[in-house]
Amino acid sequence: MVLRTRKLAFVASAALLATALLLLLAGPLTEAASASACTRYGKDSPRQLSKRQARMAVRCLVNRKRQSHGLKGLDKSPRLKSSSQWHTNYMQDHRCFAHECPGEPSVLSRLKTANYIVGGLSAWAYGENIAYGESRTGTPKAIVRAWMHSAGHRYNILNPQFRQIGVGFARGTPPEPGAGGSTITTDFGMRKR
Repeated sequence: MVLRTRKLAFVASAALLATALLLLLAGPLTEAASASACTRYGKDSPRQLSKRQARMAVRCLVNRKRQSHGLKGLDKSPRLKSSSQWHTNYMQDHRCFAHECPGEPSVLSRLKTANYIVGGLSAWAYGENIAYGESRTGTPKAIVRAWMHSAGHRYNILNPQFRQIGVGFARGTPPEPGAGGSTITTDFGMRKR
């Protein structure tokens, strides 16, 4: 087993009321579904997981770790997800395992390309964790556990500055794209206007 890691008149009124009720009910249901992602998908083999399921599990597991340390959970960021997924794919396509593979833009450049770091911000911060693992060491739970046992990765997960997360996932590993393991990138961020 190998595990490698690095640092949003009456009919019309009735329709509006029905829509409002559905939105109110959807909040807790969505939250409960997300919370159960830790147990529903956390231990699943990478071969069984969709990208969505893997992302939900990693985010849920990271948020559990943060909350157990008295920190707020991280919100999903489509921009961070775009950056992290792009990097995950790049690592696999180029059989490289690094925060910046040869020919690839830096983490900061990727965040700018994804429009996460933009002009007009008064403050911003970011961090990135990457990992890959074969079979059981490639499950979301195993990867988050490994990050928590690594000082730099743990720092990113428990950094109180960070407010958002994006997760990239691919089946396979950089040495063996498409094989039985998984490659995961998490981009963490905070930005203020």
